[in-house]
Amino acid sequence: MKIPQLRLFFLLFICSNSIAKKSLKRYSLLLPVFKDEITGQYITQMYQRTPIVPVNLTVDLGGRFLWMDCDNGYISSSYKHVPCGSRPCKLSGSQGCYGASCPVPPRPGCNNHTCAHIPYNPIYRTSTDGELAEDVIALWSTNYNGSIMGHLLASPSGVMFSCSDDLMLHKLAYGVKGMAGLGSGYTGLPSQIARAFYLPRKFAICLSADTISNGVILFGEGRQSAYASNEVQSYTPLLKNPVSTAGAYYPGEPSVEYFIGVEKILVNGKIVPIDSKLLAINKTTGVGGTKISTVVPYGTMETSIYKAFKHEFLKAIDEDPIAEPIRPFELCFNMSNLGTSTGLIIPQVSLVLQGDRNNTNWDLSMDNLMASPVASSGLLCLGFLDGGENSQTSIVLGGLQIEENLLEFDLVKKRMGFYKNPMLKRCNFLS
Repeated sequence: MKIPQLRLFFLLFICSNSIAKKSLKRYSLLLPVFKDEITGQYITQMYQRTPIVPVNLTVDLGGRFLWMDCDNGYISSSYKHVPCGSRPCKLSGSQGCYGASCPVPPRPGCNNHTCAHIPYNPIYRTSTDGELAEDVIALWSTNYNGSIMGHLLASPSGVMFSCSDDLMLHKLAYGVKGMAGLGSGYTGLPSQIARAFYLPRKFAICLSADTISNGVILFGEGRQSAYASNEVQSYTPLLKNPVSTAGAYYPGEPSVEYFIGVEKILVNGKIVPIDSKLLAINKTTGVGGTKISTVVPYGTMETSIYKAFKHEFLKAIDEDPIAEPIRPFELCFNMSNLGTSTGLIIPQVSLVLQGDRNNTNWDLSMDNLMASPVASSGLLCLGFLDGGENSQTSIVLGGLQIEENLLEFDLVKKRMGFYKNPMLKRCNFLS
């Protein structure tokens, strides 16, 4: 599949470092995001290297860092490996170094006595050891109200990433060269971009539900963009999980994924009976709790939570599911049986979240709750799956649950902001 041309970005201009440093107090930086029509992955396009080139990356909201294939066609005069034992190496949390087995002359991805990290592909569930490096990046600028300015701003200094080989690209969308990790740690893109461009440590994300229009990731004061300024925002704390939930990590690493506190689940206002211990994060094992992910297409729930939720949902919908649902779904319904003269009747599902002062509800719209597996099938399927009895995280909110919702992650105040009107499409300002 050919990567579609990202829309709206028409004027390429690389700003000088001095201009970038002085002006960014009034600007946000933007990465466009689109949904791949074959894999359903969320793809962004970042500019990197010298000379600058566009690089397509799969978005991993909880990824520890940016990683990409350095074995094939990585050419850049601004590439620098991170030396073993250096301050950046220590701050990155690395616990490993390359020895002296790289060729002469060295190349991107293989330099001797270099800081090492562990890039991980959560879709293929594989990892490798990779050289930690730095290179310049450039992002699109926006003005204070969120409109596109059409300028690329280059980072005054290099942004760290891990190299990988091309085997790590397995099961990623065609044309993708790695993954953009947006995790909350030191090496996550939000923190690195904040340091490189003198921005606040916050970012906002809005994922489009279709493959035609773009979504967006905004770094800096994304909350104050025009498309959100007239809406009331609610906040829920970002919770710390002291045990890494990544598929590959160094001993003692905390999780950099985004956990929120789900206190209850409501179906048409009725509380779903759940063992409350499953909703909390075990501080010793890291098991439990609720996290948000962009690398799983649908939400998952630990088996006992899923069974209780499914039971209440079936009671509320008052309609028999079809006998043979379409995989991976367990509950599918004929759309014609759910309709009335005023539209489809779907139970209201709400997540009761911890709030700054009081609990607050995150109401899931029908589009965030139900999936249509085949556009012409006339079926709607429940967009939550059974995550298993021994799932590491009790509830995972996947791509379906957060599409067309503008979410803001404030890494300084350690909170997530969201908007309570589930009927308002959040990403169509890019149309």
